[in-house]
This record gives sequence, C-alpha cells and structure tokens, in this order.
Amino acid sequence: MTYQSDEHARAGVSFLFRPGERPDRAALEQALAQCQAVASVTHDDGAGQVEVLASGLAFMCDGLNPASVDSTGPGFVASAVPYGFSGEVNCGGHEAVRLYPGPHLSGGLALTPVVRALLALAAELAVSMPVAALYWQPADTLIEPRYFSRVVLAWLAGGAFPAAGLTAMTRLADGSVVTHGLQHFIGYELTFRASALDGDAVSLSGAAAAVDYLMREGAPKALSELTIDRQRYQAETALHARQVLVWPEAAALTAGTATAF
Repeated sequence: MTYQSDEHARAGVSFLFRPGERPDRAALEQALAQCQAVASVTHDDGAGQVEVLASGLAFMCDGLNPASVDSTGPGFVASAVPYGFSGEVNCGGHEAVRLYPGPHLSGGLALTPVVRALLALAAELAVSMPVAALYWQPADTLIEPRYFSRVVLAWLAGGAFPAAGLTAMTRLADGSVVTHGLQHFIGYELTFRASALDGDAVSLSGAAAAVDYLMREGAPKALSELTIDRQRYQAETALHARQVLVWPEAAALTAGTATAF
C-alpha cells in the first residue's frame, strides 16, 4: 500500500532531476550501496514508493520511476531561496523524488536523531545520483547538491551548522536578518539585529554564527550574552512569538567568535 502524509513530507527533502534522469528502485539501491551509511530498501509498493531503512530508522522515498511525472512535479521551486549555485538556477521543469520520515516516526519528525539521519542519508544520495538540486522543505530552500553534501556532512562531523541552506536567511530593510526553517530544529526562529555599521555580508555571517550558537546551546531561557566576531550581543527568547532575538551591545571586543559568556 502506498503511504502518503503531507505532514511527514514537509519534514523531508526532495531530489530534483532533469527530465529522463529520475531514478527507479534499482538506481536508488545502487546509490545506497555507495553510501558510507548502512541503508537498504526494505519495502516496495511497486508504484514508485519504497521504504528505506537507515540508522535504524524508516524513511519513505517516493516519486521513483515508474511513478508518473505529474504526481511528483516540483511546483514549489518558484518560491524557494537558492543556496550554493554559482549562477542562476531554474528547476521548474525538473522531476522530484522525495525522502521523508516514515509512518513509524509520527510525533518525532523533528527529533534530533531523525533529522540527522535523514540529512546524512540525503547528503550521500545527493552526490551518488544525477541530482540537479535539492529542495529542503522545512526552510523552502533550493540547494546545489555538492554544496549540500559538503556542508551537511561537515556539520554532522562536528562543524558549524549550515544556516545558509538548512535555513533561509533574509535581510530586512532595517538591517535585521530573519530566519525561516530554524524552528524545525530548535522550535524557534531567529531575528538577528546586526551593528548599524555592518553590510549585508557581515550581517548574514553574524546571523549564521548566531544560528550555530543556538543549534549548539538551544534557545536561551533567560537574557544571555554571546560574542560574534569581536562584537558582544545579547540574546533573549520571545516565547509568544517563537523567536530568539539577538542584538548588539555598543562596545566591541578585541577577540572572540560565537562564544558564550
């Protein structure tokens, strides 16, 4: 029986393929065999949907050939924020294969082990198949495959969280940077107010460092201080708005990178 759940799919990732390059089960299994993570197909409905077991967790993969293109067409890409591409990207005519938590993971879609296992598998499949782009549903982002694989695997190995991709960061007219998609990981979005002297690049890098801090430490339970690139910031959680607010203090420091006081 084919399993469908919009809620589960919204916690997943879509691999976008050029017309004619969308894989079938055999091609997926060949890609899984190239992954360092132990993963295998454990169920096949015969209509383009399979269950994949990875890290002891069951994920659904649908849109495989022979599923019709109409049922997998990625109409969502028009609104997605692109990351990692060297030039303009247009995936409007591409075909999607989705990977998302299976029915046994209901109630745990955003649990850390589930998210990490899903992203680890997606990061390896992204470079084991002819993927043109990935669509990360929780943040509405469109990500270049090699960039996605590199930054996700680096994060899973203990590096910085890839805020540019796993969240969408937007700089507002007042210079603040807001995220979309961080809530999937920590339950809150970020509003980061940079120094008045900072340009776009500095504001975005500061926001990315703040996101990494929140991923490591969680949303602050009380007014907190942190340092990003020699600048001291304060952070506070606005529970009613599901937002973490981060803003600069007046004095700059002489050293430091995203560390808590």
